This record gives sequence, C-alpha cells and structure tokens, in this order.
Amino acid sequence: MLTFFRINSIFQVITLLALLLGLKMIYIGSKLPLLTYELEWMLVGEKLNEGLKLYSEVLTQVGPLSSFVYQMIDLWAGKNQFVYETIASVLIFIQTLYFVFITNRRNLFNEKNYIPGLVYLVLINASFDFLKLSPALMANTFVLMALNSTLRQIEKREGVGDDVFEAGLFLGIATLFHLPSFVLLAWAILVLFLYTGINIRQTFMVILAFIMPIFFMYLYFYFNDQAEYFTDIWLFHLSYSFDFSLLGLRDILVTFVLPMALGFFGIIRVLRGHRYNSFQNRSHQLIIISSIFILVSFFVSGQYTPSNMIYIVAPLAFFCAGFFIHGKKMLIPETLFLLFFVTTLFISVSGAKPFLGVSQNGLANFRVIESELKPQYQGKRIFVTGQHIDAYKTNEMATGYLSWSLAKNDFEKPNNYVSLSNIYNNFKKDMPEVIIDGENVIPAIFKNIPELGAKYKASEKGIYVRI
Repeated sequence: MLTFFRINSIFQVITLLALLLGLKMIYIGSKLPLLTYELEWMLVGEKLNEGLKLYSEVLTQVGPLSSFVYQMIDLWAGKNQFVYETIASVLIFIQTLYFVFITNRRNLFNEKNYIPGLVYLVLINASFDFLKLSPALMANTFVLMALNSTLRQIEKREGVGDDVFEAGLFLGIATLFHLPSFVLLAWAILVLFLYTGINIRQTFMVILAFIMPIFFMYLYFYFNDQAEYFTDIWLFHLSYSFDFSLLGLRDILVTFVLPMALGFFGIIRVLRGHRYNSFQNRSHQLIIISSIFILVSFFVSGQYTPSNMIYIVAPLAFFCAGFFIHGKKMLIPETLFLLFFVTTLFISVSGAKPFLGVSQNGLANFRVIESELKPQYQGKRIFVTGQHIDAYKTNEMATGYLSWSLAKNDFEKPNNYVSLSNIYNNFKKDMPEVIIDGENVIPAIFKNIPELGAKYKASEKGIYVRI
C-alpha cells in the first residue's frame, strides 16, 4: 500500500476517497453512538431555528460559527445523525487532500507522495468521535490553513511578506468555531520570531488579523443588542477545571498511545534525515512546537474527549508518515504500516460497537442512552435539569437552558433576583410541558416564583407536569 501511495498522481486522490468510503462502510447497519455533546450541537441548531437568540436565550458554549452551521443543517435535515456525519466525512476528505497539498507544496519531505494523506486518513479514524461534525473538526480546516501560511513565510528567501496576516486571520476564524484555538496564535507568533525575520509591525498585523473576525462577530452581536452575552457566555468564559475522569483518561490513552509512540520514532527518523535543507529542518521543528500548543489548547477546552485533540492529528500524521517514508527496504515498512492500520481501525471500531467479540465501550460517560421516561411524558416539550440530556433525543426541548454548567448559575441561586428573573423570562417564552428535575432545584424556584409554580403539579418525584 505504501508503495502505491508513493506515486504522485490523481489516482491516489480517488483511492483516498475510496478508502474513506470503505471505512465508513464498516458502520453500515449500525449507527455510531450518539454522544451528549453531539446532541447538544443538534439542539443548538434546533433552538436557533425556533427564533431564540444565541447566548442570551440559548445557553451554550458552542462557538458562533459552529452554531450557525448547526442551524443551517437543522433547517435542512433536523436532528439527523447521518447528515451530520456525512458532512463531517466530506470535511475530513477535504482536510486530507489539503494536508497532502501542504506536505508536497512546501516540500516537507524530499519526495512528493500521498503517504501523509494516507496516514492522516488512518489517524482521523483512530476514534469514532473524530468522525462527528464537531466544532474542533470544523476549526481544524482553518488551523491547517494557518499552518500552511506559516510555513510559506518561513520558506520565503526574501523575508516575511505582508501576507503574514493570513496566519492570524485563519486562526481567528478557527477560534470562532472552537474557542481553544486562540492558543495557537501564540504558536504562530513564536515560530515566526524563531524562524523568520518578522518585525514588530508584521507581528501586530498577525495579531490584528486574528482579532478582526472576532471583532466583526462582536459587532454582529452588538447591533443585535447581544454583545454582553457574546462576551460573558462565550468569548471570556473559559473552563478553569482540569477534571480528568478515569474513563476519559482511558479513552485518550487508547486513542493516542499507538500514534504517539509511532510519531515519536518518526520524529527521530525525520530529524536524523541527512538530506534535508535548512527550511525543511525548521519546518519539522515548527511542527513539533505546534504539538505543545495543541496540548495546551486541549487542556483549556474543559472537555477532555479525543475529538477536542483533533488538531494533533496533523503533526502525528506528518511524523508517522516520516517513520514509514524513512523506513529501510520495502517489506518492513509495508508490514509495519499494515499492522498500524489494522490495529488503529480495530481500536476505533471496537470503541464504537462490539467488533469480533471485543467491545471497549468508548466514551461511555458521554453516550446518549435511550430515555427511560414513561409513555405519558413522551412526545412533549420537556426541560431537564442536570447534565443528562438523553431525553432530548426523542422529545422536543423547551427553554434555551441547554448547557447545565451555564444554566446552574440561575437555578442554584433561588434567592437571587436576577437569576429568578432570567428563569421566569425564559420559561415565559417557551413553557415546558414536562420538567424533569434531576438536580432537585425546581422546588426552591417554584417557592420563589409562585406564579410559575402554580402552573405545574408534581406528577411523581422529580417530575412536574404543566396543568
């Protein structure tokens, strides 16, 4: 397989597409598990199409550009998991080809081939949640563009040009999809200082280009009288908790231990390459440095799932490809790649569903399970308190209290006038038919808002039905 992908022709593009479709065929007959954060993305689009305003009425930390994409998809297909995953597959294929373009156009290896694209496609299947249309996956397209722009500046013999602003612009757009992307601005500025003759004016150009798309998005919310919510709920609302569960840590290790081990040996082989010129050596170092900042962006994300580490796929793919490209003889690299391919695919598939008698039950903490609501509560507009939003899979969501980490600021302060006012106004706009109180916060709310409490009766413990 490696020998075939060493050839640089259009047939390799077709083969990569066929390989992607073949990998998708593995899941034919059984859907990928629906994840809670994936359900939240769908609900964001649904609530925006109901006329609620992002961040002021729809409480979520999904980026604005990602939210608008989900809104367009919901307008066309509703909560259709297949459509979301199909769009994700198209995006993955585009990123694969663009990654090949970067490695070949920038001459990161001494030979132009499609092995980096092949390895990238394998690694993007290392975890089944990489195949979801996540904000990080959408942002990754622009992170790759920023990587290409940065490499182009390092490659120039005449010095840094004013088009250096592109790196900041692409990272600014990526940030509007996935907030932790902002960390990579520091990486871009650092490597430009280390490996180019960038001056202060050009540095400010990069920073201003990064700020520009965020500023225009701020203006959009400002002219819709939503600027305060944009900044408080999303822009300046980073997670400061580093809560790694054992299951979450297991998922990360299972996904990345093999690629990182192979990437480590790939780094050794690439850095020992004797035929690389000065630009290539600097580029290889740049990619290594990017991995450090990618890990920082992962930690500030606050949600420690493989999909939030998707930026690391490109550096890993590059050095894993280098491991195979620099392999001696022919049989050994082919054999090792086959083992790598089969093992990675087996880990991914067995994490999603039972496969050949093995099931890892990957991302068990985030899987949406079938709702246990009794039939009389099904088919209603419901509101759920707490992190477990599984009931929204088969029922319509009432109110815009989507993210409990944000909503609890109101519901856990029943004696605060502003919180009570927020709850009353949100309920008035979209009154739930059924309230499922998983956090036991509703009694205190009803006590302090008797007008609201009079509209409901307790049907059973933790469930309130509108009269």
